[in-house]
Amino acid sequence: MVAASQQPPDSGSVYAAERIEALARNANGRPVRVGIVSMYDVENNAVRILAGTLREGGHHVAEIYFKDWISNHLDPATDEELASLVKVIQDEQLDLVCVSIRASAYYNAAKILTDHLHETLDIAVLWGGMHPTLVGDTCIQTADLLLQGEGELALLDLCNRVRDAGVDGADLIGGTKNVWTQTRSGVRKNALRGLVENLDDLSWRDYHSHNHKYFIWGDRIIKGDPMHGDPVFQMMGSRGCIYKCSYCYNSTYKKDVYPGQKWFRVRSPDSMIEEILQAKSHWDFKRIRFDDEVFNFQSDWVTEFAEKYPKRVGLPFEIFIEPKLVNEERMTQLRDAGLVSVYMGVQSSERVTGHLYDRRVKNNTIGDIAQLYHKLGVKPHFQLIFDDPVSSDEDRRKLFEMISTFPHPFDLYLFSMTVFPGSELNHKLLESGLISEYDIEGIGTKTFYQHRVNLEYPRPVEETYWIAMIQLLSKSFVPKAMLTPLSKSELLKKHPWPLIQMAHAANWVKMGTTAAQMAKDGEMTHTLLRRWLSFDRVITT
Repeated sequence: MVAASQQPPDSGSVYAAERIEALARNANGRPVRVGIVSMYDVENNAVRILAGTLREGGHHVAEIYFKDWISNHLDPATDEELASLVKVIQDEQLDLVCVSIRASAYYNAAKILTDHLHETLDIAVLWGGMHPTLVGDTCIQTADLLLQGEGELALLDLCNRVRDAGVDGADLIGGTKNVWTQTRSGVRKNALRGLVENLDDLSWRDYHSHNHKYFIWGDRIIKGDPMHGDPVFQMMGSRGCIYKCSYCYNSTYKKDVYPGQKWFRVRSPDSMIEEILQAKSHWDFKRIRFDDEVFNFQSDWVTEFAEKYPKRVGLPFEIFIEPKLVNEERMTQLRDAGLVSVYMGVQSSERVTGHLYDRRVKNNTIGDIAQLYHKLGVKPHFQLIFDDPVSSDEDRRKLFEMISTFPHPFDLYLFSMTVFPGSELNHKLLESGLISEYDIEGIGTKTFYQHRVNLEYPRPVEETYWIAMIQLLSKSFVPKAMLTPLSKSELLKKHPWPLIQMAHAANWVKMGTTAAQMAKDGEMTHTLLRRWLSFDRVITT
């Protein structure tokens, strides 16, 4: 089904339509030459799967990793970097440039990049990812085409249509499901196709070939895959999530984008293992991190995975999991299969986590889980969210008291609250008047300078005090007996400077010992140094 355009055409629409018509005319029966750009993300799984799908479909693909993510310091594109992008596009003789916008904060960066490509090359540019899916009417004002929702089959369909359209078939391109296109009469909006039901049918990511892959950074164009050779192999065995956390885009996709469809889908253990073995044949990584929103919890699947993985792969691995999925039987199975560490969201105090984030887990449940991890010898990395507008001093105290019960070793990952457009958190906070539209990513760019918590960020001194106190808890060399009386100091709460300095010193000690161990184990890479070595923006750990 095609929805009628809601806005009349303007001169920008006409120029965009001409670029799309030229795309079809230039291909004229040959495979399409496509460039897929990942902004500030060299891991980007989506780009690699899209590229693999198009290559299997017979099209030419250049993967372009444009800049990298730097902790709390994402610089805008320089003239040199934009010139490098143009050079790669020209050298690869591309017909179409696709820009992956995985986070809304990158909207303005994508706009700068796209405007530059339009001005210098007059080439058709397609945007895809979370932000164009949720805020399409804004994005289509800049992009010539939008790819919404799951994109592998839709992008392949689009490229096949471009190849087959010929001189007079530009309108045929506009009929691709999941795609919005600019036309001379306005924007054509196509319905979404159904979700991919069997993830095993999708292409694997291509790490084997290093041709037609580029990393643009500063004044350099580095050929080859920027992730190949990393000590950690990152992959996903599922899509979607079973939960509806208010801050996460999954809740919006499940409710508004794909209502009534099965949003959480899982690959078979055999498919995952075969992809790992293929990559291992040419890449000597040391461990696996499964980057799923939540690692698959279904008992039959876990049993099969736990039986096959250690026999065929045998590498230590890490997972992301949600507290409600943790039980001793499941975690023991995974531990025996090679699980060494887990990433688990705690978020905030019990009240705030339930009221604001729609995650209802008791504090004592979290404490029991921390004890279980310690018993099993699995290291936990607990994720917390600060800078929300509803936490009280008592909420922060209760969070501190809960974490003080956790046995060492454990790490804390402290994040600053980020509000995505269209999320339930967005609606809650806007309707209550606690934020403005400028606090929402896309218009705002908080991710660029305060994604992970930094103690120098301007916030109320009482919150800085509790952040410093909480992050000190993760340091095994800081006695908890010393922190308990400090947690009751009204003087420090109003004047936390000495505590902040203590927290900074503890961070450096822990980061230094961690870096030394990683160097000893051969896991300290140039990528990690580039991302995290920052004396003026030290994050809490």
